[in-house]
Amino acid sequence: MQDYPCSDADDQLLDRAAAGDQTALESLLLNCYPHLAARIARKLPAAMKSQISPEDILQETFAEIFRHMGRFEAQGAKAFFRWVAGIADHRLVDAIKAQCAAKRGGGREPVDLAAAPEVSSAADLLAVFAAHSRTPSRSAARHEAVAAVQAALNALGDDQREALRLRYIEGLPVAQIAERMSRTEGSVHMLCNRGLKELRAILGRSSEYLSHKA
Repeated sequence: MQDYPCSDADDQLLDRAAAGDQTALESLLLNCYPHLAARIARKLPAAMKSQISPEDILQETFAEIFRHMGRFEAQGAKAFFRWVAGIADHRLVDAIKAQCAAKRGGGREPVDLAAAPEVSSAADLLAVFAAHSRTPSRSAARHEAVAAVQAALNALGDDQREALRLRYIEGLPVAQIAERMSRTEGSVHMLCNRGLKELRAILGRSSEYLSHKA
């Protein structure tokens, strides 16, 4: 595995991130992002490039890092990069297996890679919101879910709301969102990650909406 060319600044960010500083963790992941994206793109089978996006693999990876940062024993930024790259590799393998199972007719639907377990309810509700905006439903439960998501989105910061709108409602690729928002692709991932977490916190227990969304 090729090491990320880390600097003393990365080691300092890692020390702060290990102490619970999420802003430092975001900065560290942003620094790693180009190298991780290139790594996933190299490992992604050519036949699956239209079904699996490196950016979605990394979105899921970053969400997992934020959940489990406490498990990493700080041993320098190079060790951190190897840890993160290992998680990304596992997520890629899972995605490839899911696609293969779907092609064999194994009864499994392709996974939503952008929706990590911690934030899947919020991401699913955004999908409901997007579907409703294209084809309004007569379902009272769906109308209720859409109203709840709209109110929650309005409570987010402007940048987080715009990133979620473009990514999950309009369905734009991260590269295009980054261009529109004049940001890096890594920072768009971070906006989406924070936005989904805050959206879920605002919505609270959304299972009542998800179970009646048809």
